[in-house]
Amino acid sequence: MPIDVSQHADLSATDYLLELVDLFENANVGILVTDFDGTVRRANRAQRRIVGWPDAGSSAPELSVRALLDATTWERLTATAARGHALHNEPVTIKRPDGSTADCLLDVNGEPDGGLLRIVTRPAFVASLPGPDGTDAWEWHRRWSQSDVTPLVEGLDEAGVQSLTKELDDLFELLPVPVHAMARTAEVRRTNQVHLRFLGCEDEPERFVGQNLLPIFAVEADLVAMGEAMTGQSGIVNFPTTIHRLDRSTLPMTVYSSMVVRDNDFVGTRCFVFFADASDAPDIASAADPA
Repeated sequence: MPIDVSQHADLSATDYLLELVDLFENANVGILVTDFDGTVRRANRAQRRIVGWPDAGSSAPELSVRALLDATTWERLTATAARGHALHNEPVTIKRPDGSTADCLLDVNGEPDGGLLRIVTRPAFVASLPGPDGTDAWEWHRRWSQSDVTPLVEGLDEAGVQSLTKELDDLFELLPVPVHAMARTAEVRRTNQVHLRFLGCEDEPERFVGQNLLPIFAVEADLVAMGEAMTGQSGIVNFPTTIHRLDRSTLPMTVYSSMVVRDNDFVGTRCFVFFADASDAPDIASAADPA
């Protein structure tokens, strides 16, 4: 199991759920779960901001992702997911409800038997953070902020806690992009299947989970720059770097990360990593598969 249970042994069921809800709601990339007909099951704050939807607590008509994308794109997303594969770095133009548009990149997979799609969305940035002030990536981060997720869990009974925990555990485990949450001491607290597969330790998750995260970054200057950005701006956006697999081969990848702060104390990071070259992803359709 990719989660290092020993690192969560001291947490109550509710506190563990709070970690999952925080990872979802306060990510600096959009995360969206929909039915195959486009009906939205769950969307985080970044996703809502990208597409111009109201906050989750607002009164609004039922949302559908199909209204955001052209029919050809939607058919491609669902057809690929139905074959058990993923799309990475898929360029799309999103049509917001107010009539404006946004150029974005999507990573998508799904559960064809359950009619469920998992979509990770990021604006098609030109720049990155760390990087010059005033760029598109900097502006995105400047308007990003953490929210207190406690109200989203308060009032849940034991069955509700268990149900939401399973839903979010499954979501992060099966997202199409590598995810890792790092503790303050730089150990990996959790990761997911695609992360373990590209690292080369899907059958031995303990080679990554519970270990120090920093050695996977191959370029020391990048690691220094990301560390300075994390401590200075509390985040990393669209940052290109190189990551070691456990066999010491390398892949170019793009990092989005944000600092987890509780009671004004740094407690860890929430990090999403994207394949710079979609062909490096272990879950894409092969050339032999039908379009």
